[in-house]
Amino acid sequence: MAKKGQAVQLQLEINNDDEWDKFLQKSGLIVVDIYSEWCGPCLGMQANLKKIKLELGGDVLVLAVAKSDGITQLARFRNKSEPTWMFISKGKMVNLMFGADAPKLTRIITEELKKEQSAIKGEATDRVPMDITEMAEEERVRYDAAESIEREIREKEEAKRAKELLERRTKECENILNNVPNFGTVLIFPSAKDKYKEVLHDILDEAGLIIHQTEKLTLKEETLQELCYFANYDEEFPESCREELLNDESCLLLLKLSQHAIDQEEEIDDTIFAMIYGKMKRPPGDHECVAQLLVTVEEATDDQPRKERVGVWVPMKPQLRATALKLFFPKVTKEFLIPEPEPEPDHVAIIFPINKKDEILPVVHQYQQEVMKRGFFTSENPDDAQLVAKTLKELEKLDASHRTYSERMVMQVSKKRSEAILAFASLDPIYMSPNPKEGKMECAKFFPEGYEEVEEEDTDEEAQEEGKEEAEGEKEEDKQTEDSAVPNEEEQQPGEGGSVVESETTEEVPPEGDLLPSEAGAPESPPPPAPEEAQ
Repeated sequence: MAKKGQAVQLQLEINNDDEWDKFLQKSGLIVVDIYSEWCGPCLGMQANLKKIKLELGGDVLVLAVAKSDGITQLARFRNKSEPTWMFISKGKMVNLMFGADAPKLTRIITEELKKEQSAIKGEATDRVPMDITEMAEEERVRYDAAESIEREIREKEEAKRAKELLERRTKECENILNNVPNFGTVLIFPSAKDKYKEVLHDILDEAGLIIHQTEKLTLKEETLQELCYFANYDEEFPESCREELLNDESCLLLLKLSQHAIDQEEEIDDTIFAMIYGKMKRPPGDHECVAQLLVTVEEATDDQPRKERVGVWVPMKPQLRATALKLFFPKVTKEFLIPEPEPEPDHVAIIFPINKKDEILPVVHQYQQEVMKRGFFTSENPDDAQLVAKTLKELEKLDASHRTYSERMVMQVSKKRSEAILAFASLDPIYMSPNPKEGKMECAKFFPEGYEEVEEEDTDEEAQEEGKEEAEGEKEEDKQTEDSAVPNEEEQQPGEGGSVVESETTEEVPPEGDLLPSEAGAPESPPPPAPEEAQ
């Protein structure tokens, strides 16, 4: 029993595993408000809980708040902002509720109290006790829905990245083909690297080709896959070929059209195809072509049948040629490559109530590079929030019947600059993502693929006006400082011409409550000419 004058604690505080294990041994119906440290317990429900405790629960009802950050069995509730209520009896979970719906919470507590009293009397109930770590039915539904949304988001992101990569590489190939039109490449397999010079010695000049550069290297599977971005990997390099390429040194030739061939307006691809494969201009080539001369034959043995090893590979598509040039001869192509786009920075969702807009807008303008996206929504919960407006101007134009006036201003803010995050955090948001991983998922729900950002004219105007006023104020202060440095007319001495040059000054009326120079005991400057209205 509490001493006289001492407040009775409404909810027990549970912070770690030891406290939690002891707490579960309590008898009666236990109602636990599970929270994360960064957002705290649901204070708005305390008055309601106190009323239920006094009027209905008595000693049978035990109330508590549990910080999930330090309790292993509650790990799945960490980093969540939504109020979570767990109902426990005899160490088992008997119900679970999400949200701050006071009537619903009251109803569930009332129902569970009746069941608890029936259980105490030995009567049967329809309860289905579960381990604390098991997911309740509603939890499972939410989890599956969240997984589905996350999977959809991931798939969209992957599709977007794949599309952007295809566009960038296609453009790169166009750049290379347009700017390096007279260069091609040939891959000599390890089995043919000792005889290709002899085979090509006499035919190069006749074909109108020059070996501009030679590279020797053992290829990696990742390189071959990259090479075949615009082709079928297995068709270009069957498994029998890959084994040789990946385990021994190959030779890559950078071929260039001779000046005579260029003058004859010959195409590099056709020229190489004809030289390697003869009139057929494709594998396997004519009977006595270079490709056939470079084939290595392994005679049959008792264990192995007769095998022919391909000796040369030529990119048969322009995009394949461009990719090969990029991968193996970067000095030739580096000027024509497109830099990879900077990856999207880590970011978080930061949410404010609409009534804080006047505090938030100047900060939004100050850190406009860090505020990646923003909008006004019906709720701070990304799973069920509805977009109301993309800009404040759009929001204020809405008919009153389409507004609740309790909208949430949601922003996707980059973590590149910690000052931006700290500036918004200091304004007491109602929610901020606990980490970039959560932030990415939440922002993807608020701002899905295709969310078009609209220029926030009103925000910019207000912030710019404020900035303009500050700048004008600083100018005026500088001017007053300069004026105060100029001596009064009575103190000025004539210059060389014997005259005094008077400078025109504009006196600023001080804000209400500030003292005029004369009132502050400072020397007075000559009064300016009176305006015409005053005359």
